[in-house]
Amino acid sequence: MNRRPAVPLLALFIAAATWTACAPSRPGPPGPPPLAFCDFETGSAKDWQPNDPARWRVVDDGGSKVYELTAPGVPGRVRAPTSWSVWSGHDVLSFELTGRLRCHADPALKVRDICVFFHFQDPTHFYYVHFAASSDDVHNIIGLVNGADRVKINAEPAGTSVARLTDREWHAFKVDYYAETGEVRAYLDDMTRPILTARDRTLGYGLVGVGSFDDTGAFDDLRLRGVVR
Repeated sequence: MNRRPAVPLLALFIAAATWTACAPSRPGPPGPPPLAFCDFETGSAKDWQPNDPARWRVVDDGGSKVYELTAPGVPGRVRAPTSWSVWSGHDVLSFELTGRLRCHADPALKVRDICVFFHFQDPTHFYYVHFAASSDDVHNIIGLVNGADRVKINAEPAGTSVARLTDREWHAFKVDYYAETGEVRAYLDDMTRPILTARDRTLGYGLVGVGSFDDTGAFDDLRLRGVVR
């Protein structure tokens, strides 16, 4: 009977070490299931509900179509963002919203902003992420509007959050919400480290959307993953 030559113990040790180093890592926890994607290339924003349709349009932008807010909104009865457009049909609990945004205001304006909305229930009950060019107690925050003037709820002390909306270029964004804990994470440009974080369960569900406190801008390549209520 033929016998294979013995494999030296050192060779077995090296092979085992090599296999361990090259073994695939365990997959992380799955994200929320995909719900919708919108790049506006059809020229339509039919799934979007703006508070003032006259101020929103789909336009060409360098060979692509984008969703544009063309004029600042009008202040309401509570101090809150004045312009929004919500994505109809997706009443979510936990979610991840990603996309691109751009602010059209003068870059010299330190209070310029673009907002991402979530758990929008009506014009005076919603959360929003306020991406801005400077940071204080009302700019570059996560805000809660709960039937009264907006309140800062993010954990970062006023004036310390990283403010990156300082130009008229496109910026990638991501906003996550975890219904079990009320944790919110907001990212701009760097998708590995949030610039704003919060923990709040006042409004547990609602629509997502985009807009601004009192500036103009544009949005594109919006993708929603989430758990529907």
